Amino acid sequence: MNLPFSLYRLQTIDTQRQKITRRLTQIEAILNADEFVKAKLQQKQLAAEELAGKQSQTNKIAAETSEKRLKLELNQVQLFGGKVRNPKELQDLQAESEALKRTIQKLEDAHFQALMEQEDAQKKLAEAEQAHQSAVNAKATENSLLAGERGNLTVEMDNLNAQREALIQTLPAEIVSQYESLLKTKGGKAVSAIEDDCCEACGVELSPRDMQAVRSPNTLLRCKTCGRILYKA
Repeated sequence: MNLPFSLYRLQTIDTQRQKITRRLTQIEAILNADEFVKAKLQQKQLAAEELAGKQSQTNKIAAETSEKRLKLELNQVQLFGGKVRNPKELQDLQAESEALKRTIQKLEDAHFQALMEQEDAQKKLAEAEQAHQSAVNAKATENSLLAGERGNLTVEMDNLNAQREALIQTLPAEIVSQYESLLKTKGGKAVSAIEDDCCEACGVELSPRDMQAVRSPNTLLRCKTCGRILYKA
């Protein structure tokens, strides 16, 4: 058995597994994160609240206008009904009539302005609703694609796990233990290939003696600098 080669294969499998694990973590985070959708929903809610406020203001002005018009009608009945003959009372009714007409005019102007603002608020709400729905649709499309990718990665991970388990069964338990320990302490890279007579992981150059030893299929040579198991293709 070529121990360095077998461990290098194991490292290759674990490196792929690490990449898949990181990507699956990213996918889960994206699937669970809907800050953009939440922001659009909040904008829609604020727009709805603004419209409700504008509608309330419009209705309030309309109600006050109706009240003033009713008072004006009663005033006109008294003023021109012929029952009131006292000049002072007639003068007061006339003054009240003019005041009511001025108030009604101001209220009608305010009502028109309120209607314009209400229309703007309705447009803003319609735009916010459309933006929110677009965000929801985009998120659904993104989630669908990510869910498909997650499924493919999960299948790939299952295959790698099966390969890893089969390979481990061919290795001595103490060698696997060494490898697993290095995998944890060396940032997920227990085996380093040799490139141009140097350790790929840390870059230290190997001596001619070490280069000769590393070619042995039954010898596990550790890098004198980083401590990783060395493999020469």
